[in-house]
Amino acid sequence: MSPAKKSSLPPSYFEGFIEKDGTKLWTCLRGNTLYFYKDSKNPTYTEKLELGNFVSLTDNQTNGKNYRVPTMILKLTDCNVKLKATSLETHEQWKGFILSVTQLEVPRCLTLLPGQIHALQDVVLQETMRQNMLRQTLKPSDKETENDYEDVLNVMPKCFYQVSRTEAENLLRRHPQCGNLLLRPSRDGISNAITTCLEHQGTTKMMHYRVKPSDDGFILDVVPPIFRKSLQDIIDAFVEKTDKTTSPLILDQSYEDTISFVKAEKESGEHVLQKATGSSVPLENKEPLKNKNKTPDKPPRTNPKVKPLPDLPKKNNQKAQTLPQIHPKSNFAQHDITEELHLKLQLRRKQLD
Repeated sequence: MSPAKKSSLPPSYFEGFIEKDGTKLWTCLRGNTLYFYKDSKNPTYTEKLELGNFVSLTDNQTNGKNYRVPTMILKLTDCNVKLKATSLETHEQWKGFILSVTQLEVPRCLTLLPGQIHALQDVVLQETMRQNMLRQTLKPSDKETENDYEDVLNVMPKCFYQVSRTEAENLLRRHPQCGNLLLRPSRDGISNAITTCLEHQGTTKMMHYRVKPSDDGFILDVVPPIFRKSLQDIIDAFVEKTDKTTSPLILDQSYEDTISFVKAEKESGEHVLQKATGSSVPLENKEPLKNKNKTPDKPPRTNPKVKPLPDLPKKNNQKAQTLPQIHPKSNFAQHDITEELHLKLQLRRKQLD
């Protein structure tokens, strides 16, 4: 199988661009249904084509040799659809996958590599198991919707998330307070997997367990195997076996935890959902507003015109006497006070001498 582009859509048997009646669309084969999207990043399909009423798939020979990639004529009981792949290799692959899911056997009329043939064998096995499980889960009155692939996910535990293995591990690391166990689809597109996040001696340990469908329910692929009627029963049995040290991850979807916005890419011009980046300042690092507005204390005001008095000379074995502090008066009497003080100082020095 040729490497497919990275897609945010659910797992599929095969996917890629294909022209449907002249319009180029991103196409996914899931179960025995073709889903058509505007591009690989759009999660909502514009149209789907059921292959349960399949009649034949042939190449259009009327185009002649001028067309390098022939057009496929998909004939159903109620309509005919023209499909055209992007290359000869993907042309053969699309025919192989469509014929495999409709006839439940690998076609022998195609030119494929050994690895591609092995991939078709896996698809035949998975689709056979899926259809058997679907027949058992559907009620007799619902058999007309047997080919609807979405009915397989009609009842899922609350801890089921449509994520990959790596995304499941990141989800559990980000929300340890919400649980440490979740259910996700497996890589094969038919079975599921349980992922747990356990703390052991200061380290985080991720564990993965396969859950396979059976004729009467589901099997937790451990030793010994655990069989239950539903996926919810499998989750409950797992929690019981771990002495309730594990709990299903239940997220509150009422609010988003990141800021998202739609922005056009510069190269392609395609509008893509992006997440805002940037760091916020912790509240404890912010200074209180009252401290920012507070003005520093002003030093006491002094009168620069008043000079301090000189120290009096000391005699032997006699302590210096301190004069009482004289407070300045108003400016209009300052000259008289200074002259009077000068006379008193001269009289005191004579007495000391």
